[in-house]
Amino acid sequence: MHIDSYFSLSNSSLGESEFVILGIPYDSTQSFIPGSRFLPNAVREASWNLESYSMLFDFDFNDVKICDAGNINVDGTFIEIVERVGEFYEKINAIPIAIGGEHTISYACAKNFDNVCYIAFDAHLDLRDEFDGNKFNHACTVRRICEEIENVILIGVRSGTKEERDFAENNIEVFYSWDVMEKGINWIVDRLECKLVYLSLDVDVFDPAFVHVSTPEPAGLFPMHFLQFLKKFKGKIVGFDVVEGIPDNEKRTQMLVARMIFEFIARSKRF
Repeated sequence: MHIDSYFSLSNSSLGESEFVILGIPYDSTQSFIPGSRFLPNAVREASWNLESYSMLFDFDFNDVKICDAGNINVDGTFIEIVERVGEFYEKINAIPIAIGGEHTISYACAKNFDNVCYIAFDAHLDLRDEFDGNKFNHACTVRRICEEIENVILIGVRSGTKEERDFAENNIEVFYSWDVMEKGINWIVDRLECKLVYLSLDVDVFDPAFVHVSTPEPAGLFPMHFLQFLKKFKGKIVGFDVVEGIPDNEKRTQMLVARMIFEFIARSKRF
C-alpha cells in the first residue's frame, strides 16, 4: 500500500479546490490526556488505507477537487494562532476541513463565518467562562463561540457542571446523548432550523469503545449516529472540523477520523 505525507484524496491546487484540508496541531490546554496535536499527520497516514469511493453516499472521490494545505503554524500564543487561521481562511473559496488538535481550534475556524449555525457533536458542554485561569481553555470553547455566533446547537452531550447546564438552557440548544439513543438522530434533525452550518465533530462524543480521546466519557454515541446526521441533514455545511482525537497504536482513532472526513466530503457533494 502506498503511503505519503499528505491526505490521500488531495488532487488539486489550493486555488482550484472545492475542499481544503488543513491541520491545526494545537493541544496546549488539554486537561487529561494530551496528544491530539499528533492527529492531523496520523489521519493523513490513515487516509491511504481507505478506498476512494463512499458506499454510504455512492460517491467516487475522483469527481471532487481536494487540496491538503498542510498544517497551520501553532507557535506562539493562541490569539496568534487564531489570527493565522483567519488569514488562511481569507485566502480560500473552498470548504475548509480542519483537523485538530484540541477543541479550541474550532473557535479559530468558526469565527470566520457569518450568518451560520454552529452545530457541534460533543460529549461536553464546554461552556465554562474560564478554566485554569484561561478563557481559551478547551473547556471554554462553546462559551467563546457563543460570543461570536448567535445560533449554537450541541448534540450528544452527557457531561458538564450545573452552572454550564444553567447557561445552556438560557442560551443554546442541547440534545443530550440519551435524546439520541431514545429518540433517534432523525428526531433531532427534524427539529433543526439551519440553512448554513459550521459543523464541529469532537470525537469524544463517541463512546470510548470506538475512539481514543483526551477526555473520554462513557455512554456515548456510535459513529453511525454522526453518519446518519450527515445523511439526513438538508442544510449547507460551509465549514467542518474534527478535534480531540488521540492517535493510538492500533490506528483505530485516526482511521475513524479519516473516514468521517471522507464521508463529509461525499455528503457535501451529493446534496
